[in-house]
Amino acid sequence: LYEKGARSFLFLTVPPTNRAPLIIEQGQTAVTAITSALADYNAQLAESVKAFQQKHPDLDQITVFDTRPIFNTLLDNSQTFGFVNSTGFCDAYQNGTPDITTQIAPCAPVSSYL
Repeated sequence: LYEKGARSFLFLTVPPTNRAPLIIEQGQTAVTAITSALADYNAQLAESVKAFQQKHPDLDQITVFDTRPIFNTLLDNSQTFGFVNSTGFCDAYQNGTPDITTQIAPCAPVSSYL
């Protein structure tokens, strides 16, 4: 992108996928491993962005947006935001759904899962 003329960049950290139901279901060992990997990746991202910025002083804007606070707020207050299920998942939705109002029995509507 830089070589094609882009001078503004936004980098997103990886959200707290260690809190995803699929990971939690695998037990504390999996949660610990993912938590460590996330911290490592996000730290490496920050360092890579700094190096990129130093290499290209002509950048207009470069931002690392930390997605973790938003996702943690959503997960910690899921019912306040209208999600009735923030700790489970339904196998019927594992490959996505055609619409946000999809409901496949016996699952709740897909929109109710965070």
